[in-house]
Amino acid sequence: MSSTSSMVAIDGRDALAFVIVRPGQDGTGVSIEAAANGMGKAQAAYVLRYVAAQFDKDAAAETPE
Repeated sequence: MSSTSSMVAIDGRDALAFVIVRPGQDGTGVSIEAAANGMGKAQAAYVLRYVAAQFDKDAAAETPE
């Protein structure tokens, strides 16, 4: 992972939830910030599982057999 820092502005006024994944401070892991406002945690978890399944599907398509 790159140690380059950058600033990003996102207009999240209409966002129901967000997840930010950053490189960990020790350089070996990640730091995760997440919140759900305007939707239940169970609904947010469902959406995140859906996204994870899509990532898995895309990753499987990228991996040569």
